[in-house]
Amino acid sequence: MAQDYPRDEFDEMAAEGGPVGVHRAPRSWWTRVLPPLVALVVGGLVAWLIATWLWNSGDTPAEPQPTPTVTVTPDAEPTTSPEPSAEPSVEPSEAPSPDPTPTETAEPEPEIIYDAQVHVRNGAGIQGLAGEQEAILTEAGYTNTDANNISASLIPGDENVVLYDGDRLADTAQDVADQLGIDAVEGGGTPGGAEIEVLLASDPG
Repeated sequence: MAQDYPRDEFDEMAAEGGPVGVHRAPRSWWTRVLPPLVALVVGGLVAWLIATWLWNSGDTPAEPQPTPTVTVTPDAEPTTSPEPSAEPSVEPSEAPSPDPTPTETAEPEPEIIYDAQVHVRNGAGIQGLAGEQEAILTEAGYTNTDANNISASLIPGDENVVLYDGDRLADTAQDVADQLGIDAVEGGGTPGGAEIEVLLASDPG
């Protein structure tokens, strides 16, 4: 005879129906796909976060550059035009001293050769004219004189003239002309060969 036992959980499960024993009810497809998918997404997200952190940790943040400050100085107020200075003194300075008189260069003393050979030659046709002029030169200090005649055609320009031979006799010839009152004095030689010759075309006195 069967014994009656109190109703337990197994009795409840038997009443509900379904597989009895160790068999489980079959699971739906999404319960099998969802866990691997979630693990893949989570793992990828974690890997991306780690890579991002490592990449950013290698760069040191650049120090902020100081922003230059510009100080604007207001333009200075325009200055007023300067007062005109006092008029310059118009008082004349001391009168300038007169320019010194330039020192005149003293001309060298003429070199007179009193023993030079001096011939007085008469071409005027006046008797004794050459001797008279020679006497004047002798009184002036000349010691080597002579008086003679010359053809009037040999007197250049037909006028009284003193000729001399050599530059050293220039001063002496000029003195002879001054002593006799003759204006013309020429160098370049004499017709008679004397150092100085006085050619008379007329009476110089």
